[in-house]
Amino acid sequence: MKKILYTALVLCIFIFVACDNEIDADATSASDYEFISFQDDVLSFELNQSGTSARTITVYNSRKSSSDKIYNLEVLPIEFNDGQGTTISSDFYFVPSSVTIPANASSAQFDVSITDNGFGSGDRLVLGFADDNTALNPHPLRMDIIIVCPVNELILDITFDNYAEETSWELYSDVSTNPTLIASGSGYDDLDDQSIQERLCIDNGDFGFVIYDAYSDGICCSFGQGSYSLTVNGEIIHQGGSFGANEVTTFSLP
Repeated sequence: MKKILYTALVLCIFIFVACDNEIDADATSASDYEFISFQDDVLSFELNQSGTSARTITVYNSRKSSSDKIYNLEVLPIEFNDGQGTTISSDFYFVPSSVTIPANASSAQFDVSITDNGFGSGDRLVLGFADDNTALNPHPLRMDIIIVCPVNELILDITFDNYAEETSWELYSDVSTNPTLIASGSGYDDLDDQSIQERLCIDNGDFGFVIYDAYSDGICCSFGQGSYSLTVNGEIIHQGGSFGANEVTTFSLP
């Protein structure tokens, strides 16, 4: 009985897959069908912040051909699989319209490039083979974007007190010669007692970080247990929360 149920289940799955693809009516086993697939189902795409990065993608065909085979590609929209599709704008990626597997070969490669536009780690680009291909192609490729810093990564973690709107901060470069504002944050009105994290890519040099409290009582500890920390390349260089109107931290890299 178990064998009969298993056979029926396999047939149902096979029929379901076949409905969305044009297949050979005379085929009798899996080896009779042509499959096209990405080398990976999921991979990490490391993207330099404020830059452009490329990744080489490999595809495979289950059946060699005596002539070149062209397979059309498509970028799957955000609606794919209940919101699991691509989350970035087409203005910031390049994907070729097709990939060609040469005659007598079973694999080929193509390049995908992405340009950072302020989106961060957690965004994704999802690719699939277009429905007009004759080969079966059941699995898309999800590329999870990870922002990386080419030189130094600074992470600012802030846990606000009961009055988050009073908190703001600024980051300056060249503090020993010509202080230049390179990043800042404010307007945290709806984040009382909550936490945020800012990730910044910075070059080598001399820097100054200033955190402000508009009421001049810091973010700890009279009106909540607020705190903050600065981490550079994995090392905490300062942490605090108890100050007056502001607190200044200077550091040099490397």
